[in-house]
Amino acid sequence: MASAPRTPRRIPRRPTFGPPGARPAADRRSWFRLGPAAVVVFAVAILLMPLLGGGRERTRPTEIVRPSPPSGGFTVQNIGLGTLVKLPRDPWTTRGCDDRGALPDENQPYLRCVVSSGPGIVSIWIYPRGRKGPATREELQVARRDLLSASRQREASFVRKAAVVTRYDGLPAIQVRGTANVLGRPRTIRSTHVFVGGREIVIDAYSTNSSFRRIDETVFRPVLRSLTIAPDWRRVRAQDEVPGDGR
Repeated sequence: MASAPRTPRRIPRRPTFGPPGARPAADRRSWFRLGPAAVVVFAVAILLMPLLGGGRERTRPTEIVRPSPPSGGFTVQNIGLGTLVKLPRDPWTTRGCDDRGALPDENQPYLRCVVSSGPGIVSIWIYPRGRKGPATREELQVARRDLLSASRQREASFVRKAAVVTRYDGLPAIQVRGTANVLGRPRTIRSTHVFVGGREIVIDAYSTNSSFRRIDETVFRPVLRSLTIAPDWRRVRAQDEVPGDGR
C-alpha cells in the first residue's frame, strides 16, 4: 500500500523584537552590498576630518597684523613743555604729539602723545610732580622700588623682567621691562620714567611678545635715545607746580 506524501517541515523564522506589525530590521549584510563606492566615500571622510577640525581642541586666534618699521623715517617733534622726541613716520599714526595743546584723549590730561602701528604703541605722558624728582642713586633706588610696587598693584598680571636706574639726555631715569595683559592680550612692555625739573616724563612702549624685539630695535629704542629736554625747561617752572596725581 503506497504511503501518503510527506508534508515538508516548516522552518520557524527568527523571532523579531518590537511592536506588533513592525517590519523586520534590514539585513546586516546589506552594508556590504553597497559596493566599493561606499568604502571610498568613507575613507575620504576619515581623511578630511583633521582638516575640518574634527578631534582637535580649539586654538586661540593669532594676530595677523604686525607693527612695521617706519618707511618714512623719523621726524623731530616738540610734544610740549620743552620735550623733544623723534617720532616715526608712515605707516605709524600719531595722535596729539604737538605743543599746541591738542591732546590724544581729553579724559587723560597728562597724555601728550600716542604713536601706533598695529599692536605696537608708544605713549608719552608728562606728569607735574610739584617738586623735584629723585636725583641721587639712593633716591632713585627708593623710587624704583615704589614704582615696581605700584605696577604690581595697578596690574596683577604684570611680571617684571628688568628694572634699572639709567639716564636719558643726562637726566636721571628708571626703566622697567616686563609682560602684562593689555586689554586682555599679553604684551611685552618697556616703561621709562625720566625726571626733569618738577616733571616726570613717562614713555610707555609695548607690543606683542613675538614682535617686541624687532620693533624695539627699529622704533622704541630710537625714540628713547632721541629724547631731549630744552635747556630752559630743565628747572622747576610754574607749570610744574600744578598739583597732579603721581605715577
